[in-house]
Amino acid sequence: MRLALLCVVLLLGSSCGSLSGGGSGSGALKSGNPSTSPTAGGSPQSCAAIIDYVDFVRFDGIFYSASYSILGRPITGVDLGAERFRVKNTVSATTCDPYYRPVDGDAAFVPAGGPVFAVKGYAPTFRLAAQHNNMLVLYEAESNPAARRGADLMDIEGRVKSIVLLDQKTGRTAASRITDRSRVASLVRIIANASIDPSYPSPQATRPVDYVQLAFELDDGTVSVRSYDRTNGVVWRGIQVGAAFTTAVDELVRTAPTPSPVPATLNLARHYDLAHATRVSIKDLKAGKGASAAMAPLVAALDADLPARRGQRPSGDYIVVIFEFPDRYVSLAYDESTNTLTVVAPDDELAVQVSPTFRGLIP
Repeated sequence: MRLALLCVVLLLGSSCGSLSGGGSGSGALKSGNPSTSPTAGGSPQSCAAIIDYVDFVRFDGIFYSASYSILGRPITGVDLGAERFRVKNTVSATTCDPYYRPVDGDAAFVPAGGPVFAVKGYAPTFRLAAQHNNMLVLYEAESNPAARRGADLMDIEGRVKSIVLLDQKTGRTAASRITDRSRVASLVRIIANASIDPSYPSPQATRPVDYVQLAFELDDGTVSVRSYDRTNGVVWRGIQVGAAFTTAVDELVRTAPTPSPVPATLNLARHYDLAHATRVSIKDLKAGKGASAAMAPLVAALDADLPARRGQRPSGDYIVVIFEFPDRYVSLAYDESTNTLTVVAPDDELAVQVSPTFRGLIP
C-alpha cells in the first residue's frame, strides 16, 4: 500500500479512505481497521504538503497498525516480552513523499533508536508494543506476506471470552455480545483456519461492502478490534471466514438496539429553540468565508414541519449555519445539491428538506 494524504470526515467515525488501503505499505492513509488505526499529525516542517500518518511500525515484512481501542485494559510494562528490533526511521519526522513505501525498521511516530517489544503470551507476528509520546502503544499485524491462514494474522485462538459488535455510530461502545464460550471458540476457530486473500480489498473493487466493527475481548483483559465485511465474509485484512461467521454477525446486528425512529416531519426552530439563540452565522466551506446573518428570517424559515429523515454529516463542501447560545450551539449543514439541512451538532442524525424560503436566505 502507498502512503496517501488523509481525507478526514468523521464515522464509524471515519476517514474517506478508512477502508480503501491495506497494510503492506502505507503510513498515512487511515487504512484497514478503522477503529484501531488512528492518525496523528506530524510531518517535517519543510514539507510542502501536510501528511497525517497512521501510527504504524514495520518489521520482518509485517505491517503493524496501532490499536487504540477504548474497550479493555491498556497494556503495561508487565506485558512486554523480549525486544524485537529498534526503529531505524521515524517517517513522520523524515519523509515528505506521500507515496513513500515503508520498509522494515520504519515507524510513524516511535523515535529512531526506540525499542519495539514482543507482547507476552502472543506471537510477535500478531502483536508488538513500543513507547512514544509518553505512552505505551499496542501494535497488531495488519498484513503479513508470509501469512497463509487467519491464525498467522490473529493469534487469539483459545484466548477469546466474548465477541462484541460495536455501535455503528461511534465504533466505541458495545451494541451486542456473544458470550457462550463454546460458540465463541467455534467462531474464533473459523478465523484461525480461514485462508487469506493478500490483495483484499482490491483497489479496483467495485462490489458492494457492508462493514461493521467487531471487538474480540481476550482473557487477559485486552481487546483486539477488526472490521468485518458482511457482504463478502472477510475479517480485516483478507481473512475469508465465509457464511457461517456472517450468520453469527447477522445475529449480533439483529439483537443490537435500534436507533430511535425519526419523525415524518420536524420543526427545527421549536425542537432546538432556535429563537432564543444569541447569534447566527453562515460559513461557506467551499469559499472559505463566513459572516453573521439575520436571525429572525432564518428562524422563521425553519419554524415549520419539514419532511425529515435520518441523516449524517454530508461530505465535500457545504454551507454551515451555526446558532449560538450561551451554553451550547446548534450547527446545521446545508447541502445545496439536495436542498437538505442536516443537524451536525448535537449529533442527532437528523436531516430535513428545507423550503425555497430558506434556500433564498443562503448567500
